[in-house]
Amino acid sequence: MLYVIIILIVALILLAVGVNAYQQHRQRVELEKRQKMVRYRNIFDESETLIANANAFPVGRSLIYVLHARARDALRQLVDVAPRNDRFRDRLREYDEIMNNLKPDDHSLVTESFTLPDGDKQIITMIQSLKKLRAVLKSEHHRGRVDAKHFNEEDRRLEFIQLRITVESLERRADSALKSNLTGSARQYYEKALTTLRNQSYTNEYINDHKLKIEKTLEDITNSLRETNSRDAAARAKNSDELDELFQPKKKW
Repeated sequence: MLYVIIILIVALILLAVGVNAYQQHRQRVELEKRQKMVRYRNIFDESETLIANANAFPVGRSLIYVLHARARDALRQLVDVAPRNDRFRDRLREYDEIMNNLKPDDHSLVTESFTLPDGDKQIITMIQSLKKLRAVLKSEHHRGRVDAKHFNEEDRRLEFIQLRITVESLERRADSALKSNLTGSARQYYEKALTTLRNQSYTNEYINDHKLKIEKTLEDITNSLRETNSRDAAARAKNSDELDELFQPKKKW
């Protein structure tokens, strides 16, 4: 009888250990599932945001295809993790249809124009978006989805857009400071924009034109300050002469 009781106790202990191990396993599986869903959902959401932002830039349509492919891959992973989620399956079908109308070898520009936003917050958001686009493009290049030639081409386009935003926002601030007679601040903004242009490892018509424009503006500012200083010096000299004449010893007649 004692032997049976011991066996039952051991069996209960083993059962408890087994149940606990099974529960821990289920918890690990659920945790991994949630982590995967969060990771793939973040990739999908980021890709959709980048698609919307990229369409406002003069980038190649092939980059738009790469971003759609990245979003579709994330959706496929989400469907694998949560096969019963109808919303993921529906979105995946939508992306399959969209990508049927996109061409991976279409390197024509999405748009020829580009307009600098008015607000500083919009400009910051745009620069952050460009940095993310470059990071994603580099990642997709390493995955073999973008060849070296077109990676360099698209990366240079994104780099140039970022340069334009930086230079034109500095020029805008400088123009505003100049209109407010804040000549010192204006000159600092122009000099920073000029340094940014001169630090580029390549050149093109935009860079050359803006360098000439800024150099001419800085020259005008220097000449204006020189003329102002000359007038101030002349005025001080005149005042000094008048004071000397006023306080010089009077002649006795």
